[in-house]
Amino acid sequence: MFKNNKWFLSVPLAVVLAAGMGFAKAHVTDSQIVAEIQDHLYHAHIYKQGDVRVSFENGVATLTGTVDNLGAKLDAERAARKADDVRQVVDQITVHAEDVTPSQVAEQARKEIVTYPFYTIFDNVVLKVDGDKLIVSGQVSQPFKKDDIGRFLAHVKGVAELENDLEVLPTSNYDDQLRIAIARAIYGDPYFAIHIIVKNGNVTLVGVVNNQVDRAKAEADARFAATFFALTNDLRVERG
Repeated sequence: MFKNNKWFLSVPLAVVLAAGMGFAKAHVTDSQIVAEIQDHLYHAHIYKQGDVRVSFENGVATLTGTVDNLGAKLDAERAARKADDVRQVVDQITVHAEDVTPSQVAEQARKEIVTYPFYTIFDNVVLKVDGDKLIVSGQVSQPFKKDDIGRFLAHVKGVAELENDLEVLPTSNYDDQLRIAIARAIYGDPYFAIHIIVKNGNVTLVGVVNNQVDRAKAEADARFAATFFALTNDLRVERG
């Protein structure tokens, strides 16, 4: 009887000891936390895009230095937040790329759009470079495309600021049917660099054609393809 009581009394003691050991946490120095943040920055490939320095005090990580694009700056901030002891990140990183001109930024941004796998003839992205700021406008057919395109373009070298004004077109079965019908009519002819934007039954043709005949033919194809509320022909004739 006594042995059994002794046995049962020892169980809570063991639980208390185990709990005490669980709450005991080894002290982590600021330099160790800095090293952890730097490791996260390395795996995020930040150092390939610039020079980022880290300091840490009282739970606050401060990032300084220079990178060559806005995306790298945002990636560095996210990487720093992954460290367990970081409660706040102060991002003082500067975006600067001396060897990139606005025209080069625009050209690289266009390449990013063309190679984006979900960019279709039913989307229209317009790019404008103002100094080191990239302004994105136009229309896309799905919300995720706006987020994807903004994220990709933020990583273009020389982009320090990104204004994402892309309009997400409303979801509509009627608009989808118009897109397909007009695309079949236009692309049944010789190839046109045309994008078909449909919003609430209204159609806009944008892009470039070789001459005025092609411009008129594309509009005629679209008009006879389906019934819609209005059609706007914003096609440009290629010069030279």
